[in-house]
Amino acid sequence: MRAYGPMVALALLGIAAWAQARPPGKKPIPMPTKRQIAKIEAAAPAKPAVKPAKPRKLLVWGHVWTHQPNPFAREAFKVLGRKTGAFEATISDDPNLLLPDEIAKFDAVVMNNIHEREPFLPWDLGKRPKAEQDRLRQRDRAVKKSLLAYVAGGKGLVGVHAATAACQKWPEYGEMIGGYYGGHIYQEVTIRNEEPTHAVNAALGGKGWTIRDEVYIMRAPYDRSKLRVLLSLDLAKMKDPGKRPDKDYAISWVRPYGKGRVFYCTLGHASATYWDPTFLQHVLAGTQFALGDLKAPAAPRDK
Repeated sequence: MRAYGPMVALALLGIAAWAQARPPGKKPIPMPTKRQIAKIEAAAPAKPAVKPAKPRKLLVWGHVWTHQPNPFAREAFKVLGRKTGAFEATISDDPNLLLPDEIAKFDAVVMNNIHEREPFLPWDLGKRPKAEQDRLRQRDRAVKKSLLAYVAGGKGLVGVHAATAACQKWPEYGEMIGGYYGGHIYQEVTIRNEEPTHAVNAALGGKGWTIRDEVYIMRAPYDRSKLRVLLSLDLAKMKDPGKRPDKDYAISWVRPYGKGRVFYCTLGHASATYWDPTFLQHVLAGTQFALGDLKAPAAPRDK
């Protein structure tokens, strides 16, 4: 099992059994209904943004009990992959799949509304025997090292909505994904298409659009000079939320990370967002960029 062998072997100890468990007192998150899934299916593009160079495997990772949008995003990625043929989506919240021998089977990983400060540790860590706590913390360190090396080595990372609210005790993650959650607004917003000719924006037809959703306000390490911002709030067509003195409200971006590719979009809180055709087109293109099939510049435009 090479360098991470002992970490991968932890899977054999059964310590991933916590993954599907919901913390006591946490209300169940509503699952998409058949009618809502049908809406996602109808709104999803019929074709990929670009024909994949080879069969692609996408890991959609995140705890379904953590944040309400998670199960809707799960369904959206399953539909996008199945309907367009752009990728095959594997849905999981098992941290062992992020260890080197397992994560290597995927072309990109989606951080799906993971939201938690320590998503790779169980919520009841402090109630477990000391030896098990030590093993889980050891695995946590191995998962973090593995994910950074995976993306830097040439694979892809996709972040959906609350992915920037997660891992706030892990600065390297914030640098990789491009920023952290620093507040939000929930209202109808007008989105500006900052780069109409960019391949990830191509399906938007050179335009922005209006949507009602929760938009995150980014904080450090967010820095436009390190990212290629694709969409932002159009303050010429809506009131400034007054949350950033520099009036820089990014909605989505791409960036290189080592040899790898990162795509993030802050939209995706409201259930209805997942049957918005423009949103689905943008996420599909961004995901195919992260997978390595959609070739597009990722270097920052702004100095």
